[in-house]
Amino acid sequence: CVIRLVAPLKKLLEVHQLTKLFSEVEMPLACVLAKMELNGVAIDSELFGRLSKELGHDLDALTSEIYRQAGQEFNINSTKQLSDILFTKLKLPVIKRTKTGYSTDADVLERLAQNYELPKRLLEYREKSKLKSTYIDALPLLLHPETKLIRTSFNQTVTATGRLSSSDPNLQNIPIKTEIGRQIRRGFIPRAEGRKILSADYSQVELRILAHFSEDPKLLEAFKEDLDVHQYTATLLYNAKPQDVTREM
Repeated sequence: CVIRLVAPLKKLLEVHQLTKLFSEVEMPLACVLAKMELNGVAIDSELFGRLSKELGHDLDALTSEIYRQAGQEFNINSTKQLSDILFTKLKLPVIKRTKTGYSTDADVLERLAQNYELPKRLLEYREKSKLKSTYIDALPLLLHPETKLIRTSFNQTVTATGRLSSSDPNLQNIPIKTEIGRQIRRGFIPRAEGRKILSADYSQVELRILAHFSEDPKLLEAFKEDLDVHQYTATLLYNAKPQDVTREM
């Protein structure tokens, strides 16, 4: 069946003028990705072990605090029980309804967290719980017993944007916005002593395109002066000096 597809697909490539892209970019890239998959990725298992313990303690403390604020123990991961606590027992404002009752999704909790402490703690619990189960506890279990490396699959033709994607496990979605996320990223290390991991990208390419089309004077100035565009934006928004801008701002 696959070989019967060659002729019609080859014709389609020609019709859409994609033959050059296919032969000069996609096919050579397949070989590069195969090597990357075989090479694997190294992680610092000791660091992941420490993070797991620390996060375990944090989650225990958060659980106790959530129970205290709720006035009783309940299954934090149960949407039904959580809904009963927030909206029936504590009478918090209902933001969104579902077919089965009241919604307790992230959007609802974020809005409630602006005025109430319990939803804030619940969001923290969910974030830490997810990071622990998805990355900190899961990744060390995927290490190959002999090579001690993790092997992901890189997919060339999955995303709508044409970017690569990574699966089993997804190594292109490691969080960076929170301190815990940054610690998880530090757990990815070179495969051998004395080597380094190099990170390179098209520097803010979308923002540069935006500056070109919008001709926004401030955005153009930021790129012409080679400023840190995010820091510069924060100085304008918060009316602050560059040295006073924090990471959160």
